[in-house]
Amino acid sequence: MRVRLNFVLCRQSHWCAVLLLASYFFPVKALAAQAPDQTSLIYTFADGRQTHTSFELNSNHIYVPIRVKDSGPYWFMLDSGAIFDVLDTDMAKCLGIKPVRRVEGSGGGEKTITGATAGNISLSLSGLRLKQSQIYLFPVKAKLAAADGRTVAGLLGYDFLNHFVVRIDYLHQQIDVLEPAGFEYTGSGEMIPLEIVRGNIMISAELTMSDGKRVPGTFLVDTGWRSALTLTSPFVASQKLLESIPKAIEATTGMGVSGPTVDAEARIGSLKIGRYTLENLIADFSHAKTGILSQGDFAGIIGGEILRRFTITLDYPHKRMILEPNAMFTSSYDIDMSGLFLTFEISSGVFKVYSVTGDSPAAEAGIQPGDIIETIGERPASDFSLEQVRQMFKEAEGKEHRLRIRRGGKSFSATIRLRRMV
Repeated sequence: MRVRLNFVLCRQSHWCAVLLLASYFFPVKALAAQAPDQTSLIYTFADGRQTHTSFELNSNHIYVPIRVKDSGPYWFMLDSGAIFDVLDTDMAKCLGIKPVRRVEGSGGGEKTITGATAGNISLSLSGLRLKQSQIYLFPVKAKLAAADGRTVAGLLGYDFLNHFVVRIDYLHQQIDVLEPAGFEYTGSGEMIPLEIVRGNIMISAELTMSDGKRVPGTFLVDTGWRSALTLTSPFVASQKLLESIPKAIEATTGMGVSGPTVDAEARIGSLKIGRYTLENLIADFSHAKTGILSQGDFAGIIGGEILRRFTITLDYPHKRMILEPNAMFTSSYDIDMSGLFLTFEISSGVFKVYSVTGDSPAAEAGIQPGDIIETIGERPASDFSLEQVRQMFKEAEGKEHRLRIRRGGKSFSATIRLRRMV
């Protein structure tokens, strides 16, 4: 599930916001046409000038425990693609937080979403207490939970990240939040300059296509984006990138607040960031005609499937990102080998088939969108999390999985034999 949240605020008869929220593989953020209102933030560390917390990694998304108004903790996604902090609408209602101003949003799809702002909210992360002048309220749980298979209480974005040095240790699933004043880096990692454009962090990188074609570009770095790399439709078209790949598949790659995204997926030669070269990775080639992925301001999004191969220090105050490769750096890049895009309905505990890739093992087994998966092997599907099932279907090429499928009032068995499609 990807998460991108981007707003463009404009003064009309009322305020409106163009919001970009990714989910699952969430389609990414739009670059704002003008700067949004600034949210003031006052913070205090309980002990010294830093704090630490563990996190849960789910679909390459970072979930951290946050207390809201001294209640909780609740799970927030750490999202460098979100230019505001966001609290779920229903959560706000339960906590007695009243909306102040209505906002409208849209994302990578073509639909819109209604939200609001609220004022004077306190958040707590481990030994760090935050007091914000405003926070945005959007139904992130309703829009994103099924695609990630877990509840989402909110997003920590630019409003939070802009005030600290944040070190993300993906391998050990720990985050360090440090006071920027006096911070000095003494390690051997690569320092990458950041350009901060209305809350979005951008870096320079270079693609090498499978045919050897080299293409430089400016890329958004997004901890809330599940995929490795997604290329915008103008960049794909202007550079004629689809002509440089030998094989691609059309697949659902994301489902966010504005609906699903369907992209071409293919392997490319490499992506070079600073002195590090990531080889034989899988990229999504967008067809978007509207939304963030249709914008020509940048080349694409670098997401969690790449970022998790590093320990990353996001240093917004000093406009730099520091990369240190971890033990996952050379691990292979793979995507789902079943052809299934699954969602999980938390309230009922049901796995539902959202889409099926053409000419895939799932399609050949006769599985259709809307089918319910009742069992996997000899076990009830409810024994697994959505993350576990997705990992199961992207590992061990050639392995067979016997599924019990319910369609309407009937059930039947289907066997899928996993294979790489790109």
